[in-house]
Amino acid sequence: MGADSTAATYDYIATRYAARATYPLEQELVRFRQMVPTDGLVLDVGCGPGQYARALEARGLRVVGLDLSLGMLRQAQATDTGRLVYADMRRLPVADEWTDGCFACASLLHLPRALAPQALLEFRRVLHPGGALYVGVKEGEGEEWVVDQEGQMRFFAYYRLEEIDRLIETAGFEIVDGWINPPGKGQRHNWLNRFAMARTCGR
Repeated sequence: MGADSTAATYDYIATRYAARATYPLEQELVRFRQMVPTDGLVLDVGCGPGQYARALEARGLRVVGLDLSLGMLRQAQATDTGRLVYADMRRLPVADEWTDGCFACASLLHLPRALAPQALLEFRRVLHPGGALYVGVKEGEGEEWVVDQEGQMRFFAYYRLEEIDRLIETAGFEIVDGWINPPGKGQRHNWLNRFAMARTCGR
């Protein structure tokens, strides 16, 4: 499937990927931090080389970075990112209602859209009621394999705003904030930034 093959690509390109300039997420990090209690425990789902995990730690949160690419986890470890776990977002290796937040930047988009609901339900399962969710995906339609300059392939699923909001809400969340960012350098798609809180049972 897309996630497993894409993880193999990230294993191959991990060193190069970790050295590139990262998309600035200051506004997104600040907003997510506002939603999480002081010293809260959060999961960086699809943490890659760990730049956002470290940014969240610098803001006073306890962070566990999760990724399906061992190459990316090695890069994160080499830059002194804290706790790291090899994991699939469709089967998170943590207990129910274990965490205060899930930060999923540019990770859900590597799943075929038919599997996105499974991952979102996992995010809801591991969050406390009222827990925070951030999801960043690319705006667009359809799915595709993208080939880079070295011939390495990565899978992407693109979303319209109404579509990603519906998926998040159906999984048991309430959208509380969000905005659209323009493409980064060399990119074609806007970024959809969505912030949500886990609903309590019965709501």
